[in-house]
Amino acid sequence: MLFTTQQRQGGQRYNPKVLIGNWREDVDLDQIRFKDFLKRREGGQLVVHQIQEKLQKSLTTVGHSFSGDGKLHFGDRIMLLNKKTNGFLVTDMGDKIEGDEGVAVTASPQYRSPVARSVFILQRFSEDDGFPGDYLHYGQQFTLTVHPYLSQYPLYLHSLVVSPMRFARFSRHQEVCMAPRKNANTIWVIEHSDPKVRFEMNGHPVGANQAVVIKHNLTGQWLAADNINYKNDYGSEFEVCSHSFLNHKKAQQLSSEKVGKLTVDIPSRHQGDENVWMFVTSNDPSAAQENLPAEGTSIGPEQLLSRIRQVLLERGGYGIRGLSKIFKNMDANGNRLLDPEDFKWGLINYGIILNDSEISTLVSCFDRNKDGIVNFDEFLTTIKGPMNNRRLRLVALAYEKLDKNGDGQVTLDDIARTYDASRHPDVVSGKKTDAEIFREFITMWDTEKPDGIVTLQEFARYYEDVSASIDNDDYFEAMLRQAWKL
Repeated sequence: MLFTTQQRQGGQRYNPKVLIGNWREDVDLDQIRFKDFLKRREGGQLVVHQIQEKLQKSLTTVGHSFSGDGKLHFGDRIMLLNKKTNGFLVTDMGDKIEGDEGVAVTASPQYRSPVARSVFILQRFSEDDGFPGDYLHYGQQFTLTVHPYLSQYPLYLHSLVVSPMRFARFSRHQEVCMAPRKNANTIWVIEHSDPKVRFEMNGHPVGANQAVVIKHNLTGQWLAADNINYKNDYGSEFEVCSHSFLNHKKAQQLSSEKVGKLTVDIPSRHQGDENVWMFVTSNDPSAAQENLPAEGTSIGPEQLLSRIRQVLLERGGYGIRGLSKIFKNMDANGNRLLDPEDFKWGLINYGIILNDSEISTLVSCFDRNKDGIVNFDEFLTTIKGPMNNRRLRLVALAYEKLDKNGDGQVTLDDIARTYDASRHPDVVSGKKTDAEIFREFITMWDTEKPDGIVTLQEFARYYEDVSASIDNDDYFEAMLRQAWKL
């Protein structure tokens, strides 16, 4: 706050509306800042535009190698899954590492399908390493590079010994990142996860989709991921570092020493789940094909809808209903219509990244009167599709059981008392617990009238959303019968 000389000497204060001091300079500075903002917005130079472009590119679906013989071959495009975090190794091109021109890597449980930031290229470090064939062996040196669609130049998985200036951001263990220079710090070696057979397995081919441990060749530390939250533009992920998480149990070691099975040159302690990884390859040979969009290439509406469905399926049984709630919150006047900008940001808020041309393609499909407005009910209906007659009969049967007196008045309390979440797809797959699903189930009910009454139409609309994430009719029936004890 500015004060005049008279005020500092105890004089009377001016009215708050009186402009004093360098008020004109402040007004001019605000105008300059606003003009600069408009200029950067028109040129796509705002931070939000840069983040949007980064997300769109890094979440593009890429090729994922299929292993016909069950082995890992050099040149394979693989995904690396950590046992402790149940997350895949991913790259964040926007998170720069100081001093090495590198970028950060984390473990993310969000992406189960191959995207540019979660797929890596398996490469041989030296052609003269003495190992035969084009497949990876236990004890053989190799490097991992990012997918070429993500970066114009090679980036290698890199680790450096801990120093006062270089360490993992939260755990303070040995730092791991992607660096542009191929050197001794980018060499890694795979060893068997069981220390009892580790020596015997050296020189044998490494199988795809098998538990292994990955050692940094220079420092001897093991690649690891732990449940340490790492916030970035993609949300909350987990930190990756190089550190040996050894099992502290000694009973097995003492037993082996007693019978003479253990010698000093054989390691006996198992690595913790933080150090256990799996090189994941595709189950479908066609997934190895690269179908990356070229610059200026337009994508049809069916391809866009397929991408959106995939994201919703990964979100579980409530994927479509969650997106519907976002759209409803953005619909200020309640007419079920959104302009293209709100429609785009509603999708982005749910993790569906589309560029302006793709948004225009979708808008043209759901803008029947060509006024530039999207009916999001039509969009959601197209995404989920109708239920078949068998599923409709099961839904009607479940509602009939809830409506005990047959007056079409079922309350949310009636639903909550009867619902059993143990057969929900996310519970069966182990993603969530019964209690978590039950809480989600209750919050997902959005009746047309705020009277707590669920009509048959609202009940059927809810199960249309759930049905979209279940392909098998028999499984849908089993889930419904278990949930409502039919």
